[in-house]
Amino acid sequence: MRHLVQTIEAGPSLSEDEVRRFETGHGLVLPGAFREFLLAMNGGRPVRDVFRLEGLPGNPFGRIHLFFGLNDPIESCNLDWNLQVFGERIPAGLLPIATTEGADKVCLAMAGDDSGSVFYWDAHAQAGAKRTYLLSRDFGAFVSSLHADELSPRLPRA
Repeated sequence: MRHLVQTIEAGPSLSEDEVRRFETGHGLVLPGAFREFLLAMNGGRPVRDVFRLEGLPGNPFGRIHLFFGLNDPIESCNLDWNLQVFGERIPAGLLPIATTEGADKVCLAMAGDDSGSVFYWDAHAQAGAKRTYLLSRDFGAFVSSLHADELSPRLPRA
């Protein structure tokens, strides 16, 4: 399968062993489509970056600023760092895989009935308010639903 979404400013190329080390180190098994994305693109700014966000009052769309990868020289662009920093704030079982232009995260469910589903985590929700919103039942469908607009990043011309 070809990579699911093109990105710019991606991290360094990854090997299968590096992805396995991440999984083993965190006790995770990444869904196939997300694993393929890491091996093909290793994060970065998607050129199709806008997603539909249903249920969040006053905010029907979101924009991915950056998908996280592995071994990026910028620490905050790494899956490991985001899992460590946001692990106690984001509900258990969710892996932050991308950030919006604010502090909100796009997450993959790693366990339970929702395993493999993609969620939006609202970092700005008031205490006691709903914080997570289902975006898609799988990563492949989620990235297929992304679209671009006039503010989206552009691929460099060859």
